[in-house]
Amino acid sequence: MLTVIADPADRWMTQAACIGQAPAYDETASARQQRKAREICLTQCPVLDQCRDWARQTAFTGTAAGERFLNGRRRGHPSRPTIPETRRPA
Repeated sequence: MLTVIADPADRWMTQAACIGQAPAYDETASARQQRKAREICLTQCPVLDQCRDWARQTAFTGTAAGERFLNGRRRGHPSRPTIPETRRPA
């Protein structure tokens, strides 16, 4: 597992939902770990745009901003977590 550590030069990282958590965000993560990482990104993270830009600029490989990257290029489309419909009284 990879513990995400914020780079002091990138202050936005201190606001990322993955800081202090240890899900695997790197390319060697299992499919289950990658789904969990994406879920955390897409449901809890306030800095998705900055993270996506960082992943592109640094040629990151792994999960960032709820997406999978290979050398800074997006792989596939982000999968949004399923939000259950609210049932309305009849």
